[in-house]
Amino acid sequence: MSRRPAAGAADERIQKTLAQRGIGSRRQVEDWIRAGRVQVNGRPAAVGQRVRPSDRILVDGRDITRRLKVETKVRAIVYHKPGGEMLRARAGDERANVEAHLPALHAGRWVVVNPIGYAEDGLLVLTTDGGLASRAGRAGRLLPVEYRVRALRPERLTEWPEVPLSVVVEGVEANFTSVEPAAAGGTNQWFKVTASTAVPRGAVRALFDAAGLKVSRTLLVGWGPFRLPRDLPRGRAREFRGADLEALIQLGASRATGHRTAAQ
Repeated sequence: MSRRPAAGAADERIQKTLAQRGIGSRRQVEDWIRAGRVQVNGRPAAVGQRVRPSDRILVDGRDITRRLKVETKVRAIVYHKPGGEMLRARAGDERANVEAHLPALHAGRWVVVNPIGYAEDGLLVLTTDGGLASRAGRAGRLLPVEYRVRALRPERLTEWPEVPLSVVVEGVEANFTSVEPAAAGGTNQWFKVTASTAVPRGAVRALFDAAGLKVSRTLLVGWGPFRLPRDLPRGRAREFRGADLEALIQLGASRATGHRTAAQ
């Protein structure tokens, strides 16, 4: 299951073909097309245009036709994202970014499957298959998540205030299933925080803010069947193999509906 057939074996929409080969996500490819950066047989491409194996495709003037026809192996990695790293580099922004620390690829690019916030640490899954990333990301919104949260001990209080199980973030209610003390150390207390489905960015910190607690670190340790390896240092990546890779492919094959996926 870790190999896919060459794109273009039948007529396919151009954004799907390019995403499957890791050229970019479907949304990025659509933006490139609207900006006139993609050509098919010497003419500007259109969003939704169908392409054949015989078509010549250029992105920013670079011919990628042969690359689209070569069979490639699906790859995926888990990256331990440090807080304060952007998911992607931006022109003129000198802040640290995830892309600078990922394994080099001979072709294609790493595409994020489960985006997490700029200030958050933890489990970040990426793959070379843009289509898989898009499908798994949508289905993954229904998967349970688990965080480790470090909060500063309140001054002049003998007991920790109760942390609620729901909070409203930018007009959206985020619900959690549990907030439990994990380990204490000096002026800090670790908590285990779980939710039955993915929560909006910033919701974990907002939950503790509502209790008057200051969070010093938010760490995503679990997302559905995927766990952050305890021995994986921050800023390092590890290849998905065996059961983890199969689980990701299975998640991408499922449909994002109101039911839980088989990957759970």
